[in-house]
Amino acid sequence: MKILTLTAVLGAAFFMDSVTASAAPLCLPRSELAVHLAENYGEVLVAQGLNNRGSLIEVFATRSRDRWTLTETDALGRSCLIAAGEYWNAPGDRPQQAARQPAAYPAIADPVEGDSP
Repeated sequence: MKILTLTAVLGAAFFMDSVTASAAPLCLPRSELAVHLAENYGEVLVAQGLNNRGSLIEVFATRSRDRWTLTETDALGRSCLIAAGEYWNAPGDRPQQAARQPAAYPAIADPVEGDSP
């Protein structure tokens, strides 16, 4: 039921027509939104980064990763819900540096004794 309510709220925000476009998006202070997502939906912070406008983008998801919420926080600490959905997939940890990835550079054969360059 909780996911249905959040989905309905987010859907309404995305599909507003020009008459209701002046309505404010669903926003709260970041600390309140994080507590709300944790207490009401069991979602915890799983990823974050800065977008090209300098806003903090965060993904909250359940521990089982069956539900997630995407938020954007401005410099004043106001977080707005951007999207929510089902099945959050985070394949692996942080990527390795390009120099250490086998596919980034062709393999260099070790020189064999007696070979000249």
